[in-house]
Amino acid sequence: MTEIPDRLQARQKWCDLLHAAWMFHQQMASETKPVIKGDTAKKMADDHMFHTATTFFSCVTEWPREIREDIYKLYAYLRVVDEMVEGIDTDKDFKEWRVVIEQFHEVSDKYLFDGQWLLDFHEAMFTDLIKKEHTMVSMLEYCKGSSESVGCMMARILGCPPEADYYARCLGRAYQIINFVRDYDEDVAKGYKYINSSKSIYIRLFKENLEEGMKGIHFIPEELRTPIFAANKAYMEVADKFK
Repeated sequence: MTEIPDRLQARQKWCDLLHAAWMFHQQMASETKPVIKGDTAKKMADDHMFHTATTFFSCVTEWPREIREDIYKLYAYLRVVDEMVEGIDTDKDFKEWRVVIEQFHEVSDKYLFDGQWLLDFHEAMFTDLIKKEHTMVSMLEYCKGSSESVGCMMARILGCPPEADYYARCLGRAYQIINFVRDYDEDVAKGYKYINSSKSIYIRLFKENLEEGMKGIHFIPEELRTPIFAANKAYMEVADKFK
């Protein structure tokens, strides 16, 4: 199927942004490294999670410091890509992002993230440039990159083996779906419509995915499970508000 010109232009813009960010990172890497402030990733992660994952954000502080810091580095990178979609001040933003990109690659290497997860995440964010209204099918495809891939990354940070990926995807998908329900009015105001029928249908889908995902809870070390239970409880409370 031939892509329409607008899509081709949007994809080219997206590729140019990612390429420019990477080239800037490579160029600066050969120069004197900046002093990396320990809270840089945390500040950007706080901003990303406050605006896009508020329920989950409230539970992150329950994990040990090392794990928590790696999660901050992951979510800081997610924030960088969000900002690419929203528009950027190239010189100013790339300099700030350099630290975040470096720290994300450190985490990726540390936990051996699958490169496809990152490609899927980028593809989902690219979709926001060209698609404003979703069917159920396209919403679930969007979740593959926007939340399922992030779920797999989180699973690795929490020490889960590859066998846990299916369940991590289910949890990530569940959390994304209930966020779409919760943030429906805000998303519509921004021009996005991720759900297109009765919210009760999406709440049922959220619960089904949550139940399926929790079948893999045994993959998470017992001492690290409390924040997951807390997040699930909080998301169920969100779902109950829309009954």
